[in-house]
Amino acid sequence: MKRLTYAIALVCTLLLATTSCEDMDDNYREYLDNIPTYAPAVRNLRAVSPEPGNLTLMWDIVDDTHLIKTMRIVVKKTATEKQVIEIPQVVTEYTVTGLELQGYEFEVFTIDDFGNLSIPVTETFTPIPGRE
Repeated sequence: MKRLTYAIALVCTLLLATTSCEDMDDNYREYLDNIPTYAPAVRNLRAVSPEPGNLTLMWDIVDDTHLIKTMRIVVKKTATEKQVIEIPQVVTEYTVTGLELQGYEFEVFTIDDFGNLSIPVTETFTPIPGRE
């Protein structure tokens, strides 16, 4: 009787081990196959102030996927006052003019064909020559 109980327990364990996890991948395969790929973020954001009140922002782009179609720069003067600059093509520098002589926070995004934004790259710069 003991052998029969052990044999049944062994058979049940083997059945559970071989059949229960067999189709687990089907539970999340849809999510893996449909993961959106967003445009990559810019790298190495830096700035130069050619004259007071102007900043030339520069960055590097590494886009092996060719997903980047447009760009966006958000210029934050204060927590509530900001300016959004839409750039209709892919560029590696942009000059922002008409700035006051104070620190500004800049966020640079890349945008793909579907309007998905990359992760922002954020830096603070002051539009005074020699104080970038």
